[in-house]
Order: sequence, then C-alpha cells, then structure tokens
Amino acid sequence: MADVSNARPLAIFTGYLVTCAALAAGSIAIIRKGASRRASSSGGHRPGAIALFSVLAAGSLAITWYHMLNFFRWSYQEWASNQAATTLADGELHLGEWLRDTTLFKQAWASALETAPRAWWCVQIFGFCANWSVMLAAQERKRNIPHLWILMLLGQLVAISVASNLFFLAVLVHDQAAPAAESSRKGSKRQASQTERASSVGFWYDSIVIVTIGIGLSTTPAFGKSYFMYLLLTPHILAFAPLLLNRLMPGEASTSALDKPSMLTKVASMAAIVSWATYAVVSEGGDWDTIVRTLHEHPALSSVGWDVICCWVSYTAWHIFGET
Repeated sequence: MADVSNARPLAIFTGYLVTCAALAAGSIAIIRKGASRRASSSGGHRPGAIALFSVLAAGSLAITWYHMLNFFRWSYQEWASNQAATTLADGELHLGEWLRDTTLFKQAWASALETAPRAWWCVQIFGFCANWSVMLAAQERKRNIPHLWILMLLGQLVAISVASNLFFLAVLVHDQAAPAAESSRKGSKRQASQTERASSVGFWYDSIVIVTIGIGLSTTPAFGKSYFMYLLLTPHILAFAPLLLNRLMPGEASTSALDKPSMLTKVASMAAIVSWATYAVVSEGGDWDTIVRTLHEHPALSSVGWDVICCWVSYTAWHIFGET
C-alpha cells in the first residue's frame, strides 16, 4: 500500500498556529493604532488600567496555552500508544501521522465535556463568549473600533480570556465616538423608522446571548449523540452574530444598546449557567471537591477551565477598574 501523504495535516496545523500569531499581531495593531490616535488628539491615558489588562492578557495566554500544549502532548502520546510497535520503532516523532489520524478540536471538546464535573467548567465559557460577543458589537458602535472580528476569531482559536483582555485594552485607548448630527431635512417618518431600528438593536443583542447560552448548555445532554458536534460548533458561529448585526442594522443605536449587555444580563446569565452545571454535578452525587479535583483531570479540560478562571478574574477587574 502506498504511503499516505502527511503534507495536508501538517499544513493545516501549521496554518492554525500561523493564523493565531497573525490574529494576535492584528489585535495588538488595533490597540497601538488607537493609542497613537488618542495621543495625537491629547486624549488622556489610564496607564494603571492599561498595565493591569496587559498583565492579565499575558498571564491568561501563558496559563491557557501551557495546558493547551500539554493537551497536544497528551493527544500524541495517546495516538502513539495505539500504534503498532514497528510503526514507531525509529524513535522519531510522527507528527504528520498523528495529525492525520486525530481530530484535535473534537478530541479536546469531547474530553472536556465527558462528565458533569468537567462540563461544569466548560459550559461557563459559552456564557463569557456570548456576553463578550455583544460587548464587542456595542463598543464597535460606541467607539468605532475597527476590525473587532479579529479579536473574536482570536478568542475562538486561542482563548476567550486572552482576546477579552486585548479587547479591554482596545476600549481603553479608543474614545467614545461623537453621535452623528441629524439632518433637519429628514422626514419624521424616516426618523421614526431609525428610532425604532435603534431601539431594536438592544433586543437582538440580548436575544443572541440567550440563544447562544441555551445552545451551549444543550451540548452536555447531547454528548455522544450524532448531532453533538453541530451543537458544539453553533455557539462558536453565533459569537460573530452581534458584529454581523451591526452590518445588517447600521447607524445609530439607542443609548441602552451601546451599554449592552447590561449588568443584569451578565450576572443573570452566568448565575443560570453555574446553577445548571452545579445541579448536574450534585444530581450525580458530586460536590465542590469533585469539581475542583476535575480541573486537572485532563489537559484539554485544564485549558478550558483555566480560561474560565482567567475570564472571571479579568471581567471582575474590568467591572472594577475598566468601566469606571
């Protein structure tokens, strides 16, 4: 039998790493451009907050990707243990064969959602991502920050906590945009239509949060079913919906929409997720000690779990030091 080429899986994996690096560079460019523009306009900086979220971004990257690299190593070792001894007799790394035979995304999430205590950690990331996706869209309108889809894609490929902290830095260095002046010649009917559309933006933002979290929570009961991967991919796709909504409904948004998601939405959604996940653990006879021990039970879970922990730290810091 002819040898199967490993070029394609190696190219895909290399492309993934290069894309992550390019997105990180693009995110930093957004921040630097905003800081440069603000400095030239004599706008005030908040060096303390900027230093804080820079440290949080670097720290969350280090800890989540320490565990991500451990997951890659575990995945390779798991693959190697299932190979014939003659296949690995040369003692070399067989990265191409490993990547060809392994679906890393599916393997990682299947491992992370396998039990209720593991899912306790993982489902929270759906809540953070859903709320953050609306924060991105609202601040895009409020501050005219360009290319925020780069940050969202970075969050999907690297870690939500890393991209969130870079987003907080972008917000800190971009001033709020002045509202566009209304033309006196606009008809009252057109103004009424624009007002109605501006008010509906907030409704759609909240709806996206609710739907995304609902689908994210449904992944656990669907574990092992044929449609599991479709459910798992849906929240990742819906994360871009608020930014897409800005393109479909351009123009002014109501003041309340620019501050979405509200504190009530953020607190209520995360409380609902934690309560639901905790009930699932307790119903299986688990407790808090079970949840804590599970955090380092599998490297894929550790990466997501520490992403969640970093999100809690970063979003709390943003509420205390960033939004003031």
